[in-house]
Amino acid sequence: MSEYKTIHGIHVQALDTDPSNLGAGQVWYNTTSNQLKITAVSTSGAWATGGNMGTGRNSLAGAGTQTAGLAFGGGYPVTNATEHYDGSAWTAGGNLGTARWMLAGAGTQTSGLAFGGFNGSTYENATEHYDGSAWTAGGNMATARYDMGSTGTDTAGLGFGGYDGNSNTNATEHYDGSAWTAGGNMATARRSLAGAGTDTAGLGFGGYPKTNNTEHYDGSAWTAGGNMGTARYFLAGAGTQTAGLGFGGYASPSITNDTEHYDGSAWTAGGNMATSRYNLGGAGTQTSGLGFSGYDGNSITNATEEYAGPGITTQTVTSS
Repeated sequence: MSEYKTIHGIHVQALDTDPSNLGAGQVWYNTTSNQLKITAVSTSGAWATGGNMGTGRNSLAGAGTQTAGLAFGGGYPVTNATEHYDGSAWTAGGNLGTARWMLAGAGTQTSGLAFGGFNGSTYENATEHYDGSAWTAGGNMATARYDMGSTGTDTAGLGFGGYDGNSNTNATEHYDGSAWTAGGNMATARRSLAGAGTDTAGLGFGGYPKTNNTEHYDGSAWTAGGNMGTARYFLAGAGTQTAGLGFGGYASPSITNDTEHYDGSAWTAGGNMATSRYNLGGAGTQTSGLGFSGYDGNSITNATEEYAGPGITTQTVTSS
């Protein structure tokens, strides 16, 4: 059997972090995660099995990346549990101060943001910050609500849509790290939608009542974008306004595993998830997405899937 060095003239590098500016055909060993990794070119995208969550749940929030993911809250029963993902396994993090589900999330694994939701008896306007180990209280939202879209960071967060206890809302709020202020209203009031991007280049798509509608946010106003191929709600989102990712959800009357890519004007089909589910958590980017937990039609699942989208992607080499 030929050795890699004989074929390519170099040894496999041992690195403590994955390299940037990747090209096709690169091989390296990550000494932090103890994984052999390669790069490949994907034209449509594909999902692969990741490590199971410690606690399966639905209507949870997510943040971070595929190799540094964050999951928190959810139900049912309503929980304050937090978990970290390292690209292969989930581990327990610090508990939320307020247990809740149908909450919103933004930020990273070490700088996360949780807001809104339902604690089992009342709608929440509470905000919490995560530093990688513990949650602390932030400023309250102006409107208590659950099932909203969200994106951004812990110092530039964005919450939009949702249900305020009386009706679906089109209200948008910005977070500056300590206080929320009103933004421009969405054209379509809805809940159970997904979000992506930043607070000045945001994306809201899908939602209930069941829609394939997409809207762009520029920091002050929403405008119409291209419609999704599959109308749905309770879906997950990731990525940016010009490289968005939408996956899973409830396409009434069926649960879907559909994945779609957004280029800033139009959605195209990606690779299907292995498990159809809704009320799942999402994180990452269009080319390196993360989907976890949710409801598969029979029970709450703790399954995680990792997405390698179109373009040059990183894959972990496993034995079979």
